[in-house]
Amino acid sequence: MDAVATLAAAGFDIAHAFDAAQVGRDLGLDLLAGARRGLLIGNTRALWPHFCAALRDSALAADPDPLDRYSEQTIAAAFPGERVYYGHRRYDGAFLPLQHLAVATGLGALAPSRLVIHPTFGPWFALRAVVLAGEHQPPPCLPIAQPCRCDAACDDTLQRALRTMDWRDWLAVRDRCQLSAWRYSDDQIRFHYAAMARLVRPDGSSR
Repeated sequence: MDAVATLAAAGFDIAHAFDAAQVGRDLGLDLLAGARRGLLIGNTRALWPHFCAALRDSALAADPDPLDRYSEQTIAAAFPGERVYYGHRRYDGAFLPLQHLAVATGLGALAPSRLVIHPTFGPWFALRAVVLAGEHQPPPCLPIAQPCRCDAACDDTLQRALRTMDWRDWLAVRDRCQLSAWRYSDDQIRFHYAAMARLVRPDGSSR
């Protein structure tokens, strides 16, 4: 089983190849220097049953950030010896600009709602890491057209979320998208948005 298939079998079913040198120049990302082919790693709702099964490991379940640890363990094991940069870690004091990477590499398009929209998955996916994997010929990076059409109700929902910073209002922004076939399960939504709630103070500022 190759590395991408290994990741998919663990729930990371997005492995989007891109020209790392081109994107590094376009976005001014020194982390991509010296690389040719990159992989943007993420997941859809396919992650949830695999992650839940992994939580049977008591050490993982006891970790304060079990999904981050599961992501690191799985991705590093699939790509031993390769450079991997994770979305939950800071590099030179900053997080990876994963949204910008998704748009620049043609994985999705940025909507007025500030969500990156995939043509199939809509807003229902998450990005976990960038892998700089070997010397294979990278594909060209071509932006894609907006997969959905936002309306006034989308903007109203976004403005409310920006005012309140309540996770339920941010969930409503995601739920406004017409591309909802890949919506997360209720359990997966509760897990992700509970984590978001822990990162925001009652006054709306970030911790």
